[in-house]
Amino acid sequence: MSTSKKLRVIVFEDNQAVSDLFKKMLQGFGHHILTFSDPTVFHVCRDPECEYHEDSSCADALIVDIMMPNMSGIEFMKLQRERGCNILHENKALMSAVTSPQQQAAVEEFGCHFFKKPFKISEVKKWLEECAERIH
Repeated sequence: MSTSKKLRVIVFEDNQAVSDLFKKMLQGFGHHILTFSDPTVFHVCRDPECEYHEDSSCADALIVDIMMPNMSGIEFMKLQRERGCNILHENKALMSAVTSPQQQAAVEEFGCHFFKKPFKISEVKKWLEECAERIH
């Protein structure tokens, strides 16, 4: 099942090679992508007063590496939830090569998708198609 909906996707990945792969891959699918190597540069982390607006969203899908500098992907997801992020939980994904039982429990708690590194491009593409369907 394929969709022509072009998504706004934000990827947080500190490994430059993986970040470049996501950027090239997602742009190749026609999506708009922003990549960040550190979640603390994102507006929700910089400004403690920053809250999400009920009628808008910064992206359609979000992919966050668990092991990031300055703030883990799990801490970032918790902060987003506390501040009212309105990206659908199912349109958020965490990724990692290795996860502890506590990290896996956090993934389940957030209700988000999980990509185990190394991931398959087809898996990411399928998930993004499902994200697009959930938006409409």
